Amino acid sequence: MIIRRKIERPEEDFPMAPMIDMVFLLLVFFMCVSTLARFEKSAPIDLPESGQSRVADNFQGRGILSLDKEGVVHIGPQTVARDDLPGYLRESLARNPALKIQLRADRQTPYADIKKVLQICAQTGAYEIIYSTYQSR
Repeated sequence: MIIRRKIERPEEDFPMAPMIDMVFLLLVFFMCVSTLARFEKSAPIDLPESGQSRVADNFQGRGILSLDKEGVVHIGPQTVARDDLPGYLRESLARNPALKIQLRADRQTPYADIKKVLQICAQTGAYEIIYSTYQSR
């Protein structure tokens, strides 16, 4: 008589080490992205509405200037003095000659302040200006 022994096979384990590594990497990635997104946030501006505005397909090659209602210039979250603006624009144009300036002006900003910024842009050679507005519904 043949007695067969039942061979116990070990339970197949799911490898957890690579899974833990992936979770850790995703956690680090999202922490970095959220920090950078907070840094890139621009000044709070109440843009005017326009029935002619369109959402652009391509946002590459743009420098964003924001003007608040007091006429203070912001580049991202950082406030910039008007005297420093030409140097910043020249430096940006040297790095990217096809630079387009996206001007975000608050709806309560006096036109005289907008005109001064436009003149600074023209003096430095930044001739392509994109005006930011909300699409009216």
